[in-house]
Amino acid sequence: MVSKFFIDFIVFSFLGWIYECIYCTLRTKHWQNRGFLFGPVCPIYGSAAVAGMVIFGRLPVFAGSFVPAWKIFLISALASAVLEFVTSWVLEKLFHAVWWDYSRIPLNIQGRISLPTTTGFGLAGILVVRFLIPFVEDLQKGFSTVSVEIASLLLMAFFAADLALTVASLTQLLTRIEEVQKDFNTRMEAGYRIAQQGPRAVGAYMAGAAKAAGAQMAHSTKEAAQTAGALLTDAGITARRELAEKIQKHTGLLSGRELHHINAISRFKEYQVKAPVIRLHEAISGLMRRQAPVFRYGQEDTPDDTDTGEKERDAT
Repeated sequence: MVSKFFIDFIVFSFLGWIYECIYCTLRTKHWQNRGFLFGPVCPIYGSAAVAGMVIFGRLPVFAGSFVPAWKIFLISALASAVLEFVTSWVLEKLFHAVWWDYSRIPLNIQGRISLPTTTGFGLAGILVVRFLIPFVEDLQKGFSTVSVEIASLLLMAFFAADLALTVASLTQLLTRIEEVQKDFNTRMEAGYRIAQQGPRAVGAYMAGAAKAAGAQMAHSTKEAAQTAGALLTDAGITARRELAEKIQKHTGLLSGRELHHINAISRFKEYQVKAPVIRLHEAISGLMRRQAPVFRYGQEDTPDDTDTGEKERDAT
């Protein structure tokens, strides 16, 4: 029984892989080798199909009786939603990556599931339960028990090797990307510290840069803050560009297995990158609201009437 279910799991995982590859290839107009694993299998489809076999073929409430299409639809839709959500959450927690993202589809939950896709899986469940599962089971009737056991052991060895190789390769890839992200975070944190120190520190920083370039600069505090905001924002854009360039450079050194992950993964979670960027922009916004004396090369000078009036209003 276990051997048969495992073969069914591999068969439907393979059929799911074919569906995913065809659908994504037609959508993107170029070949897409889909799936979490290297082999031609998508385990989430195999798991769903085996669950359908158990529910509609083994549970006493459904076994041996005709199940209406609407019941198959509801159970398939609900089961697919739970399976997709849990699988997406587990993969994201383990590998900080997203293999599918429904954020742009209406009525989605965290981008993991959506009503239109769940409805589609519910309709597909009717076809699978009514036609595909019986067809696959009829094909297996001609095989002996010994052949089923041997086939299941071979497929299990293949699946276990594929899973181990995939996890090892994906872990190595994530290590590479985390190193690049760490460099990006360091750059953004440096900009954040400069912005947090206030206009005077920004002026000194700008003055030092001007002296190094042989330029002559003198700005009011507000102008300095605006200029600093622009410079630091540009620094953030530059850092992102450098991050992309580094990833592109590393991509040239990636193995075929790692390139498979890059193509299969929808996106990597960006919370590690977003945090310092958000902090930097918050510091720049605070800097823009501050008022302080005029400076030249980081040294205080006599404020003009406008700045004095603004200081008095702030003091009040």
